[in-house]
Amino acid sequence: MAAGQTWPVQSFIAPDTEATMTPIPAGISLDALSELPQYPAGTSFGSDIDAVNEILLSDTDEQTKRAAFLDWAARHQPCVFGRMATKVGAAARGLAMNLCWIDEHVLAGGPHAIAERIAADRRAWKEQAARGKSSAFLVIFNSQRLAHARPGPEFARLSTELASLYLPELAPVLPDVIYTEAIPLRGHDGVLRLFKGSVQLFHTGAHLRRHHDRRIPGGVMISVNGPGHYANSLVTQGLCADLSESAPMVRRLAARSIGAGGLGDERALSTTWHRDLATRDTTRWFSAAYHLDVLVQSDVVSDPRPRTGPCPAHEQWSWLHLDYIDARETFPADATHGWFHGVPIPEHALHHNPWLPVVPIDAPDFNY
Repeated sequence: MAAGQTWPVQSFIAPDTEATMTPIPAGISLDALSELPQYPAGTSFGSDIDAVNEILLSDTDEQTKRAAFLDWAARHQPCVFGRMATKVGAAARGLAMNLCWIDEHVLAGGPHAIAERIAADRRAWKEQAARGKSSAFLVIFNSQRLAHARPGPEFARLSTELASLYLPELAPVLPDVIYTEAIPLRGHDGVLRLFKGSVQLFHTGAHLRRHHDRRIPGGVMISVNGPGHYANSLVTQGLCADLSESAPMVRRLAARSIGAGGLGDERALSTTWHRDLATRDTTRWFSAAYHLDVLVQSDVVSDPRPRTGPCPAHEQWSWLHLDYIDARETFPADATHGWFHGVPIPEHALHHNPWLPVVPIDAPDFNY
């Protein structure tokens, strides 16, 4: 499929069922999990992750592991939204998230057991999201083998399989493609709308690699967040008067995350950065060593080489932008429609995902 090309047009209206999910492909076995090349015992992923891994990779209870992960995320991840959403206690600035925990026991149950657990938690999250109570969803695959997996083709293949279990309606998930989640929200007018959410991959082995900013302890994480859903929920929660107030605040928070990486090791550099300050609005445009919204970027997650210096020009994505974070009105024909202005749906479509995959291109006019 050519860069920038999308899948055939999909309806925004779900069939008359409570939820529509396609079966997971028969080819997904997760056999690659047992075949993953491993880092040797004692490999450090930074002092912050090493300390949390003592808990996450032990046989302690799940509640303790969840608390340890959230404490790490609230203090050590570069994403401002992530730090806010994972703060223990009251949601920071009205931003909250749901967490689905997949441990070794669930992984051992195989693809269908994993898919069922994720689907149940995903449905519960969307029901909360519809009430404006959550704008983010984290799926943690907590596993010794995943936490010590070396970047390589085996890890890339397994990542697409895990992602397929999260997005069975779009499976099989392919590498080098942007996938978008649909997050519901009921407005003050009583209308239920869907908003776009980005779906991203994090993992322990990203430490000191081209996507260092995507490092986490404990294994692999699929992260979903909807900045437009969040901005609109601030209005429904009464924390902002309207989108003209919430949108600039959300864009500033997003811009603060750019260039905030490089944590966990004195040799590390942020893998996103502001640039060309004289010609670009830094609250709207940025560059990165990888495409942030490509779910599984094959040349990144399969590259084991340490990256402690500047990113070579041929690997840079120079036209990544935050331009869609804006209160200006959009229409269904606009590529960015759905990010900040939701699409009205009937009640039975609350769990439907109409957003189609897109192959990205590095160009100033590319939107999705």
